[in-house]
Amino acid sequence: MKSTQLLLPLLLVFMAVVSSALYAGFKKGETYHGFKLLEKRFVKEVNAECLYFEHVKSGARLLKIAAGDPNKTFGVGFKTVPNSDCGTPHIIEHSVLNGSKNYPVKSPFDVLSKGSLKTFLNAFTGSDRTFYPFASMNDKDYFNLMRIYLDAVFNPLIYNDPRILKQEGWHYELENKDAPVVYKGVVYNEMKGAYSSPQRELDYEINKILFPDNGYRFSSGGYPTAIPKLTYEDFLNFHKTYYHPVNSHIVLYGDADLDKELALIDSEYLTKFEKSGGRPQIPLQKPFDKMKEKTAWYSIGENDKPEGQTFLSLSFVAGLNSDQALVMSLNVLTDVLVNQEAAPVRLALQKAGIGKDVYASVDDIQQNVFQIVVQNANPSDKDKFREVVMQALKEAAEKGLDKKAVEGTLNRIEFQLREGDDAQKGLTYGFQALPGWFFADDPFLTLEYEKPLAQVKTALTSRYLENIIQKDLIDNPHSLLLTLEPKPGLEKENIAKMNGELAEYKKSLSPEKIDALVKETKDLIAYQKREDTPEALATIPMLERKDINPKAEFYSLEEKKVAGVTVLSREEFSNQVEYIRFLFDARVLPTELVPYAALLTEVLGSQNTDNYSYGDLDQALNIHTGGFRSYLSTFLEDRDDNKMMPKFVLDSKAMNSKTDKLFELASEIVNHTRYQDLDRLKDIIVRYQSRLESQVKEDGRGFALKRLQAYFTNAGKFKEATGGFDYYWFISDLAKNFDARSKEISDNLAKTAALLFTKDNMIVTVTGAREDYEKTAGKIEEFTKKLPEGKSQYKTWSFKMDKKNEGFLSPSKVQFVLQGYDFRQLGYSWSGKMRVLDQILSTDYLHKRLRVIGGAYGGYSNFSPEGGVLLASYRDPNLKETLDNYMAAPEYLEKFQADEKEMTRFIIGTVARMDMPYTPSQRGSIAVKYFLEKTKPEDLQKERDEVLSTTVQDIREMKKLVSDVVAKKTYCVYGNEEKLKSQKDLFGSLENINHQ
Repeated sequence: MKSTQLLLPLLLVFMAVVSSALYAGFKKGETYHGFKLLEKRFVKEVNAECLYFEHVKSGARLLKIAAGDPNKTFGVGFKTVPNSDCGTPHIIEHSVLNGSKNYPVKSPFDVLSKGSLKTFLNAFTGSDRTFYPFASMNDKDYFNLMRIYLDAVFNPLIYNDPRILKQEGWHYELENKDAPVVYKGVVYNEMKGAYSSPQRELDYEINKILFPDNGYRFSSGGYPTAIPKLTYEDFLNFHKTYYHPVNSHIVLYGDADLDKELALIDSEYLTKFEKSGGRPQIPLQKPFDKMKEKTAWYSIGENDKPEGQTFLSLSFVAGLNSDQALVMSLNVLTDVLVNQEAAPVRLALQKAGIGKDVYASVDDIQQNVFQIVVQNANPSDKDKFREVVMQALKEAAEKGLDKKAVEGTLNRIEFQLREGDDAQKGLTYGFQALPGWFFADDPFLTLEYEKPLAQVKTALTSRYLENIIQKDLIDNPHSLLLTLEPKPGLEKENIAKMNGELAEYKKSLSPEKIDALVKETKDLIAYQKREDTPEALATIPMLERKDINPKAEFYSLEEKKVAGVTVLSREEFSNQVEYIRFLFDARVLPTELVPYAALLTEVLGSQNTDNYSYGDLDQALNIHTGGFRSYLSTFLEDRDDNKMMPKFVLDSKAMNSKTDKLFELASEIVNHTRYQDLDRLKDIIVRYQSRLESQVKEDGRGFALKRLQAYFTNAGKFKEATGGFDYYWFISDLAKNFDARSKEISDNLAKTAALLFTKDNMIVTVTGAREDYEKTAGKIEEFTKKLPEGKSQYKTWSFKMDKKNEGFLSPSKVQFVLQGYDFRQLGYSWSGKMRVLDQILSTDYLHKRLRVIGGAYGGYSNFSPEGGVLLASYRDPNLKETLDNYMAAPEYLEKFQADEKEMTRFIIGTVARMDMPYTPSQRGSIAVKYFLEKTKPEDLQKERDEVLSTTVQDIREMKKLVSDVVAKKTYCVYGNEEKLKSQKDLFGSLENINHQ
């Protein structure tokens, strides 16, 4: 029998040859539908023929990546350089998607979200660019979306309708003449949420100081206090300046007909424009003569202690982004110098006792910024921080880097580049092409990584990286030492100042102007509530139900036995990568060890073992695998919360030639981790607590969600104990009292590991080529023999459910308001029709009430087969008003109306969320979930049939379900301390996120 392992790479080569043959008729220098072909070449890094065009009349440029991928992707990007902190690029990104010349509905984007088979649909604003991508596997849908996106960016309604800026950007709101004037706007509240993060404040201050003479000194997203300074005139002028085709960069990816793509883009859009003006350039920032120093502040709670809450950073402007070898080198150095477990800068700072955690990163802008940041330090550490970092850099440059550490990082980077484990490759390649296009006028520069990778690999046998450390870091005066200090109650001060300014503004208005502002507010709300006319909606091209695949996709696997252990194997072509997961059942743990299982996920791979120091282990994992991580994952048999199966997962991947080393290292970690090495254990826990603290501030919504679900489900209670506020407080207590509790902590980790890691308690999953399985099975047998036999005895956990309705007080400028319950506990059963209900509530009711009218960045629902119902807002200026909107959802459903066309749109949008593309690794994970939860193909088909047959009456009848859910009045809120305190009667209790 011929080996598929040989045939599949040959198949890829064959497909590449076919791809080249398909485009053989396109000749360099020739013009096709107004596009002149500037360059055509096969790019092996993307395994596709790439064709680079310029539109002769308009100056637009276009790159076609002719991959044989049915997940077709379109993106159009513009270089958008901010000229203020008003967030103009970001507000325009939102606004152009709110109606255009040929599609005059209030928000084509929202209509598409309801009813397109898109696999991706979004837009992004970066420091110097705005990018509008989408993807679809349906040919008809793809060209429909292309027309709508092109019309949005080139023919938006913003010139005719100032209400778009008011809704998406900002406006004064005055409900009645006696009410206070407030600011409202989607982007305004989005950025209030974004700048609730101290890391966001840190990045803002760094760029403001490092680039005082160009656009990088401004916040392209918008600094909250500056957004209300944006005028309508400046808003329109920005669009006129940057949204001409001459400044557009169009990316096409996938198997769509190129001739048809070019013809549409030319005839319907670009041919209507004349090339005018030059392409915008960002002037390079002149280097500094010496390092600058600056102190800035961020807000913490009024009663929070500022000690140990300071951020310290050293930043260096290091060369140009167009030098891709330098960019890759700097990214290698973030790991080798700082981020690796035994990196020299990390160890030096630990020894000096500065901060609890440190990380390094490189900012992807025209001039690279290499950043080292310490968290949980003190202002008095500033000078010592600089001294310790610079000394560590000097020693690294003089004595040389650890070549094994360099090799490990290079292996990891190369693995990621070659693996291609990405279901949205077109989106990835689009983002990848833009920097080369923007900064070197060459989209191939940042797609073709082989040449810079080869150059950086010379670091293994030379002083290549050491020379970069010396030149771009040590001897570089274009640098900054920034101290970001916490200030208790700063947000309260800022709110008081803003309210005072708004009160003064209101005082300055005559009675007539106050009446006019009240009318403007009412008119805007009426506009936001108004439905689009049938004539306007008819302009949005639609698919039909016959365009939907009626058959449900099921991912199967084979159940096998190796040395008495269950092995779940799924065959996939994965480009010679094998994905191996070890699943250990957490039900063997007593209740008191459950949080220790979560801590164990952080300790494994970071602690010393019998045969490896933690630094050597980190290097070995980088050299021999494509990644190693552990986590907890919860499965529900028959989707029943009372049949919860939490698993402790060891997840790794490697090239098929290195799976033997993967198993060797996994065995070392599972069987030989030294929990008794207390000094190292303390370092891990203190660092982990710092990271969790940052996560709480960055992802308040996620923590509030776990807390809410803990009120009424076992799975929620487990997730709260292993990743929610309770867990964060548990880790904080361990870190604070480690010296007194070190033996207890070490013993509990060892007990947890001993109970989990037994042969009887393990399932192994394998995703990869069939030809590799025999070798892998042998390695599984060897791995199994080294485990204790064990006898799994599942514990009964008695989780107490309480409806606490808590509010979590934070320095956040906005709220995350979550309400929900378990419909199974209310006597309801799952139906696929609930997916359509979810789509309708999310994209219609909650979107309009919470985002369009309420000004929140987002509002959505979620109905899960396991029974969970969630109504949620994201970066929301409101609180009680949002809860009132949740309570009013049944009334909306009772009166719900939709004609056949609109109902089809909702069903198509529902199916789009069900039919996402997946990578081989993801398909393997889904197959395992199906197996463990006993999901069968007929279950998925039944659900799909229910989706496709959903009627308006079905939706109305689910009003009772939603009514019963909201009647439970079970909610949890994470938000601004003052806002929550002002409405404290809503809550059972108010909790400080730091539990002080």
